[in-house]
Amino acid sequence: MPPTGKSIREDLARAKSAYAKNDELRAVQLVAMAMRSFLSVKLPGSERTTIESLLRECFGNISKLPSVKKYVPNGIPYVKGQEQKLSAFAMTLAKKIESDLGSEDIEAMRQRKLRIDHAVIKGTKLLAEGNLLEAQRLFRAAVEDYVDEKGLFPLIASRLIEAGQPKAAFEYLKRALEEAPENPRVYDFMLLAAGKGEEWALAERLLLEAKDRGGASALHDQSLALAAAKLGHWDVAQAAAAQALAADPKLEDAKRVLAAARKHAAAQAQ
Repeated sequence: MPPTGKSIREDLARAKSAYAKNDELRAVQLVAMAMRSFLSVKLPGSERTTIESLLRECFGNISKLPSVKKYVPNGIPYVKGQEQKLSAFAMTLAKKIESDLGSEDIEAMRQRKLRIDHAVIKGTKLLAEGNLLEAQRLFRAAVEDYVDEKGLFPLIASRLIEAGQPKAAFEYLKRALEEAPENPRVYDFMLLAAGKGEEWALAERLLLEAKDRGGASALHDQSLALAAAKLGHWDVAQAAAAQALAADPKLEDAKRVLAAARKHAAAQAQ
């Protein structure tokens, strides 16, 4: 699928998030990816200006990172008209940083992944025994060891939901929205947890916060529409459903929410 203005903005939003979490390699990789995509498409003037502003901000951010300063002590200013050179340089820089990080001891990495697996397995066993407190201690220990295992957060959330602890699942669903917003299972579990725990207000808040950070997808907007509709927040539901359908006209739940929101608006107008 070719890049669009929206997908470039999403990559830059993720780059800002990675920078905020001090994930240096991911921040640089996402800026490089966005730069390459920017060069491959023709965008309207207003959208191009917006993305140029975001690129300027993101290049400023990564220029502050120690791994970047190692190679470019004076930073990488975004200079309009030099996009081709910036793109090539950013890709090369990302590879150098990745190579530096690749020196991580393989055995240390294996041990870290084993600790995560053991913590999740033991935590799940404790959940089955009704010991939520100790299970949470182990799940949080697994999260502390997280590096790039994006499936970890929806996995823990699913275990908590299955164990009848849907409210506790939202701690991990929030991280899942940050780390793996492209994973459709995140939204399945979000709606499942909200329904089982009657936590629609919490689900709506987390989805709105994630949307404000940028990078909302059609499934994200559909989930927000469903949560808002459950709460009777019809303005939010209608706007989110319309955005979801604009991105993917086949989303049946979004269609139903949009129809219900319009029906509600018509009844209110009478």
